[in-house]
Amino acid sequence: MYILGIHTGHDAGAALFKDQQLAAFCKEERLSRIKNHGGVFALASIDEVLRIAGVRREEIDVVAMTRIKIPLSAYKRTSRPAKDFVDRLRDGSRLRNLYREMYRLGTLDELSVIDLPALRQAMRLREDTGIEFCNHHKAHILGSLKYTDWQAGLYLSVDGGGDHAYYSAYELKDGELICHLGEDEILLTESQNPASSVALAYAYTTAICGFTPLRHEGKITGLAAFGKPIAADLIRAQYLIRDNGHIDSTLAGESELKAFLEETFAGMSREDIAASIQVAAEEVTLDWIHALRKRYPVTRLGLSGGLFSNVRLNQRVAELPGIEEVFIFPGMSDEGLPVGCAIESLLRRHGVGGLQRRRITDLYCGFPYSGVDLMEAADSRFRRQLENEPALVAARLVAEGGIGAIFAGAMELGPRALGGRSIIASPEKREINDSLNRRLERTEFMPFAPYVLDQDAESVFDIDDRNRYACRFMTITTGVRAAWRAAIPAVVHVDGTARPQIVYRNDNPLYYDILLHFKQLVGVPCLVNTSFNAHEEPIINTPQEALQALAENRIDFLVCSRGLVFRARPSLPEGTGSERGVPFQGA
Repeated sequence: MYILGIHTGHDAGAALFKDQQLAAFCKEERLSRIKNHGGVFALASIDEVLRIAGVRREEIDVVAMTRIKIPLSAYKRTSRPAKDFVDRLRDGSRLRNLYREMYRLGTLDELSVIDLPALRQAMRLREDTGIEFCNHHKAHILGSLKYTDWQAGLYLSVDGGGDHAYYSAYELKDGELICHLGEDEILLTESQNPASSVALAYAYTTAICGFTPLRHEGKITGLAAFGKPIAADLIRAQYLIRDNGHIDSTLAGESELKAFLEETFAGMSREDIAASIQVAAEEVTLDWIHALRKRYPVTRLGLSGGLFSNVRLNQRVAELPGIEEVFIFPGMSDEGLPVGCAIESLLRRHGVGGLQRRRITDLYCGFPYSGVDLMEAADSRFRRQLENEPALVAARLVAEGGIGAIFAGAMELGPRALGGRSIIASPEKREINDSLNRRLERTEFMPFAPYVLDQDAESVFDIDDRNRYACRFMTITTGVRAAWRAAIPAVVHVDGTARPQIVYRNDNPLYYDILLHFKQLVGVPCLVNTSFNAHEEPIINTPQEALQALAENRIDFLVCSRGLVFRARPSLPEGTGSERGVPFQGA
């Protein structure tokens, strides 16, 4: 059975399940090359996941989707929306947010609004293909549910809004998944107050600091460590945590929230603004979780939704007394919704007891490009170097100060590069951050993230049972052991934390072996891992994109399973040269 999950809003994409296993995933931006691409219905990512899995569109049995951008042609004539609620796209298509129309009509029955035959026709599906719709926040939490093996836990989501909700709480108890906050029936008559959304406040703050909301929130997280949270208490005081776990606000709606933040932050430095919203977001979220755990005493938390892209917040949650484990679904923002929609379809068929739940080990869900594909795509601008031990050669180059990029098979699900499309470098010198950021045209306030071998993880970072699983996917910060901070300055933030990725050889032998050889050569158990992309560019997907980055001097070399690729005439990049004074030679 093939289930296609799709999301057509912000951070659009598609996921394909074969029976109960995720067979393919693609975020729309990886194909369009437009960051956070969304608001489209004819998704190229649908055809891409079908290509990855070798499946024809006619073989799809069920499409499970969020209730958002759907063509007007698929709405029943009696519920045609007003012009104010129609998005007119450049390609001439006209789309309508399904949930807004349902809310306007006061119904939870999608079939009273949608003409299924017309929708199937728009998607080029079989006449008997099932079409199902999923609640936004439930889709968020279901990724965490499926990929944890807990018998009991709380699954929480917080974001900038979806289906008239900004947060939800589900409890797994006695084999049942119980919705305590965010269910459709309540939202239909009593939508949550947008001013109660910490994520929305964080997004507005991002804009106030001159960055792009829903994209650059990580910059605020990084800046926060350089400032003082002088307005944190005032912001926190606007949030009201009820005994039943509901979040409310002294403010009414988005306009009041935005005006309050603009007035509060007037005259403050960006660093103090960032520190204020970061601390406020942490404290409000911790207060909320405390209230929920008083009613539903659990020791394990599954987190999702855009707010939990905040790795520092996630660390604070894991450090709460009595918490045994925290897991953040790696596609925590809206890009993870296609996965959640497909899981909802599985849940309707099999129930919680019949849902195959297991811990996920890797996120390599894109098209499985090979080392041969990369080598064959290299034209006369490049020099190919076939190697029996590419990991060893790459480790030597990095030890000499070179900056490389791994092109290993399929790209990753989620916003983090995890060894499929990663840029690697030595963490021994803090200056590598500045030189690499210049080459990638980035302006960053966080250090680069490190990756570490499984056997070294606990000796370098504050890793234990609470955060180990999350650290496989770089979704949480941890403390860095004092003995290692001075040795790996490129990956340690000013607050003494890092965002490590624990790697296991079975998941990605090339990625693992490069670090193993580097450790043997230099004695340092970590390497820099940053995503393989320039500023405002989606992470690299294809061999051609990887080679173009090499041609543009973003990196010094590419490494794959078959060997390495260099520019035909390598230049000496600014800032390279090892700590031991040996300049990088490019080969």
